[in-house]
Amino acid sequence: MRYAQLIVGPAGSGKSTYCSTIVKHAADTKRIVEVVNLDPAAEHFDYEPLVDIRELIHLDDAMEDEELQFGPNGGLVFCIETLLENSDWLEEQLGDVDDDYLLFDCPGQIELYTHLPVMRKLVDLLQKWNFRICVVFMVDSQFMVDGAKFLSGTMAALSVMVNLELPTSIF
Repeated sequence: MRYAQLIVGPAGSGKSTYCSTIVKHAADTKRIVEVVNLDPAAEHFDYEPLVDIRELIHLDDAMEDEELQFGPNGGLVFCIETLLENSDWLEEQLGDVDDDYLLFDCPGQIELYTHLPVMRKLVDLLQKWNFRICVVFMVDSQFMVDGAKFLSGTMAALSVMVNLELPTSIF
């Protein structure tokens, strides 16, 4: 059995910072936690990803293709769909991971989790590959001081939890 967290939430909510902090904590406690970057638009990390979607497809590739002419949102959807179409690539990249705990650092486009089936399909693949998964939904700290924003953030987290059908924690 392999274990993983899907780290999701809006752009700028601290997903990559969370991953970096968990990796550092694991190293301090002599444990192994690896990160899989699923954000094709990511520019830099404070951690070294075990697997990086940008090795398969980068957001700029989808946006600069003259045939496709995607904007940032359409490009992100296209990149995740490309990952699913090339699931053998991801399975091969994850093949040697047995005892490690994985964090999947996901893109911040909420539509991927609430309106489209692509992340649900990814969850199904990971479960098929013997992963036990939970979701960590990151909420920007600004959402904690304004009641309307807090309610909006928790409703978005609830929508993700219902659509992915996974245990979810809100941070």
